[in-house]
Amino acid sequence: MTLSIDTLLAGPRGRRLCLEVLRLVPDGPEARDAAWAVSWAAQALDENTGRIVAIAGDAASFTEPEVSPAEAAAALARVPIPELSDALLFTALSLAVDLAAYWQPPFGEDVLAATEDLRPVLERVAAAVAGASGTAWWGSGVERDTQAMVRWENAPASTESPGVLSARWRSEQVAEEVSFARQIDDVRLSGSWWSTPAFALPRSTRVRGTAGPVGLTLVEDSWGCTSARVRPIAAPDGEVIEIDGPESWAALCRRHPFPVTASRRNVWGWATGREGMWVQPDWAAVADEAAGVHLSVNGYLSTAGRVIDLGDLGASTVAGWGPDETFWFSPVEHSAPEQEWVRDGDTWTRA
Repeated sequence: MTLSIDTLLAGPRGRRLCLEVLRLVPDGPEARDAAWAVSWAAQALDENTGRIVAIAGDAASFTEPEVSPAEAAAALARVPIPELSDALLFTALSLAVDLAAYWQPPFGEDVLAATEDLRPVLERVAAAVAGASGTAWWGSGVERDTQAMVRWENAPASTESPGVLSARWRSEQVAEEVSFARQIDDVRLSGSWWSTPAFALPRSTRVRGTAGPVGLTLVEDSWGCTSARVRPIAAPDGEVIEIDGPESWAALCRRHPFPVTASRRNVWGWATGREGMWVQPDWAAVADEAAGVHLSVNGYLSTAGRVIDLGDLGASTVAGWGPDETFWFSPVEHSAPEQEWVRDGDTWTRA
């Protein structure tokens, strides 16, 4: 899928990326005014409780300002689009990924970014992002020659074969559906929220120069790990299914549908506002026809967290899957020794 204004603004992560680009503008009067306007407008739209807003001065005499989406849009319209360097684009992308959450209602900023008031503001950002040289690799397929796996801190490495892991995934999913179906009327029940293959499968991302694999940084709802083990791999031979947008995800769901309404009805309902039947791909069946499945950055931005209509089957969504990540259904071979990487602030370096 080619990166375009429509591609970026069709999905919640793409819209959040465009919003984060404007929020990365160096400090100045316009940027500060927009930051406050977005903060207050988003807070009014946020269904999640427990958000804390720092208030300077006498809190007892403070009255929360009422800022509408239109007013927030007007403030953002005065913010100039920053120079879209590779570093700034990657930072905006990592923020959009880190702030993904599919087990609760969307954050107020995501609701705000989806309003018609913000559309013209985000359109000008999307046009600039789509034309930036730093996004050229976002639409590419799996880069077989530079793949590396990330193992977080002290997480154990799986020793089971991909075939065993995929078969167990299916049996565990069936058991979960049966269990949640017995409690179908409990609207508070939270089940699995991801739509990925088995997490224990080998999975990798491309390595980009000295910055290491992008999987070190492009992590949904990251939990603050400061060390990881990185191991380059030789990508297996065989077909890799490419998810480059909602159409390719929908085609995969239709070819190998796996109903997950019982377990996902609440969490995906909270995240998307949709009620009804839910489906995800039957990854055990997909494993029989391909060596792996890859989600491009463009595919992620246009598809993750978005309701994908499947007609009579219901709907689906991509959740819990990092951009440029490939899950491998075939055994992988390591092409170099495992390396230790450490994080200092926002930067990962080889120890």
